[in-house]
Amino acid sequence: MEKKILLSPAKVNLGLWITGKRPDGYHEIYTIFHTVDYYDRVIITPSHFQKVTITSSSVDPEKNTVTDVLRKFEEWTGIRPEVDILIEKNIPVGAGLGSGSSNAAVVLKYINSLYGNPLSEGEMAELAVTVGADVPFFLRGGLAVGEGIGEKLRFMEKGFSKEIFIIYPNIQISTSEVYKKVTPEMLTKKEEIHIIDSLLGDFEKLFEAIENTLGRIVEESYPEVREVLNTLRHLGYRPLVSGSGSSVFAVGRPTAEVKKICELKGWKLIETTLK
Repeated sequence: MEKKILLSPAKVNLGLWITGKRPDGYHEIYTIFHTVDYYDRVIITPSHFQKVTITSSSVDPEKNTVTDVLRKFEEWTGIRPEVDILIEKNIPVGAGLGSGSSNAAVVLKYINSLYGNPLSEGEMAELAVTVGADVPFFLRGGLAVGEGIGEKLRFMEKGFSKEIFIIYPNIQISTSEVYKKVTPEMLTKKEEIHIIDSLLGDFEKLFEAIENTLGRIVEESYPEVREVLNTLRHLGYRPLVSGSGSSVFAVGRPTAEVKKICELKGWKLIETTLK
């Protein structure tokens, strides 16, 4: 085995609706995932011991999705991966962009292949969801509808190819804290979801109809995110929160004015495409 460099993509949730609450406390959702052309780099080197290094002070080097996935892989297969993993972080953490979930999926796929595919695709997906609800999506990426807690996936054959930009206002948001603020009045009836489902082939019509229930909570609860949303609305964009935030995205390219505001406010601006 030689050193391997893998690209670990970010995602946005084009929309997210909450359809119910389960007895275990988790919420049932309907969401539209799409990977974007923006990546962390995962560098895997053969080693006589297992080590994970992440170039972000906001990630615990001992407790993170990658160390979790390595431990689970050993539990499920009896194989201890002897690898030194370095994750060069570009994707902001706690931003609703799937940073840690993507890293875990990329490592799981590679490790499984490295050791002769002891896990089937179905078993990898089962293991992935024990690490995080978004991890199974990143095993394939592209465009997918997620239901259940996001782990029941329907992948579309073709994704959308659209320029978007993402603004990260430099705050991390806990997904569980946002879900705690969901009230019964915020739930979407399942029959209304069929309308969204019927628009999946037409980006323009879909984008007119999409919304993010968690995004509404985030806007009310976090003034930093509200400021980004209001700024973009004022400039004529239709911004949306990705996942449970804190990132906000809009379709199109950022104008010189948007770039200047991001510079002045210290917001991270990511120009990318749906991929």
